[in-house]
Amino acid sequence: MMNYIKDKTTVELTNRSDLYPGMMLYSYLVRQKKGETKTYDDSEKETLIVLQEGKLTLSYEGKSATIERVNVFDDAPVGLHVCKGVHVEVSADTDSEYLLFMTENEKEFATTLFTKENVVVVDRGAGQWNECATRNVRTMVDYKINPLSNMAFGETVNYPGKWSTFIPHLHDQPELYYYRFNRPEGFGASFYGDNVYQVKDYSYICVTEKLPHPQVTAPGYAMYYFWIIRHFDDNPWTGAENVKEHEWLLDPNCKIWPEK
Repeated sequence: MMNYIKDKTTVELTNRSDLYPGMMLYSYLVRQKKGETKTYDDSEKETLIVLQEGKLTLSYEGKSATIERVNVFDDAPVGLHVCKGVHVEVSADTDSEYLLFMTENEKEFATTLFTKENVVVVDRGAGQWNECATRNVRTMVDYKINPLSNMAFGETVNYPGKWSTFIPHLHDQPELYYYRFNRPEGFGASFYGDNVYQVKDYSYICVTEKLPHPQVTAPGYAMYYFWIIRHFDDNPWTGAENVKEHEWLLDPNCKIWPEK
């Protein structure tokens, strides 16, 4: 089901006990006031911080970095990804919002500071299907980029009136989608198998079953979502399975009505 966040403070999205435990993630939307400092240090979990808006100074491994983001639509993602045992201090230079994810992982890997320079941003779907599924995709980590992480994650922005996660696909591993709109009244729809949910600003959905889950946004409203997939220990996510009945759309010469 779709979840709508109304709280204006830090919000827990998932955990391993009683809040979508099948996601295998500890997930939070953190609102941090200017001047506040929070610390994250876990001996068993890897940790991901992705800034949504504001300005943060991150201290870790004897280093310090300041990251800033005006909004999730115009700016590429910035944040920090560390393995277990890395102490991170987060100081808010302005009122800020960021997503925080943690999950168990015994493996160690090098820390990544995500900047506007090291995240590849591409438009997918351009030139297909009368431009009905053109979207801006920012893959931060997948199994190829970091096979030692237990998470794959990134961002997608649907251009107004467009579809994404298209053609419809599915996979074994659980996935969380967290949504924002460029205007607070914006809306869209999330398909989860045969169910359809209205998407609003500050909403999220947990995909825990192997069902198709395409997305669409209304004309006039750009829709952002952060997506994160938790690998299974014996079955990491390396790609999705297409819904076979829609694969005819992958033919570059397919005929779309009305034909031009």
